[in-house]
Amino acid sequence: MKAMILLAGILLFAGGQGCDVGWVQIQESCFMFHMNVMLSWQDARAFCQDSESDLAKVVDGDTHRGVYVYIHTYGLSGSFWLGASDTASEGDWVWVTDDTRVEKGTPYWALGYNIFGFNQEPTGGPDENCLALDEERKYFFNDASCNLTYHPICMK
Repeated sequence: MKAMILLAGILLFAGGQGCDVGWVQIQESCFMFHMNVMLSWQDARAFCQDSESDLAKVVDGDTHRGVYVYIHTYGLSGSFWLGASDTASEGDWVWVTDDTRVEKGTPYWALGYNIFGFNQEPTGGPDENCLALDEERKYFFNDASCNLTYHPICMK
């Protein structure tokens, strides 16, 4: 299994010649996983914008899988900020780079479990308005408090 993940990682990332040094190509975009900083969502977005990028937008299964494989292939840990929020209108998740809607449900959003059974993220209500790839949720989407400090994933 590890060999398959490593092979997938090599195939996904070997073609990163179109990206600047330190950036990795996943699908048609360049990503930077900033493991040396942990920031609030707003600070993470400003951090990415300082490098002429923005928080990552993950809109399809291939990109989500590519990000997941990269995290596991290179042994990264912790949770990561993505570039979506429902701050403008509770429950209406949008990618902040272009105001397009974030697809809800499976396969992107994490499943949770409580005393009432399974539930589908996002479940945080008005206290959790920023999108994260949550390590505890196996890097599926999770709504989180924007004040938490996670690693930014920038994209350009």
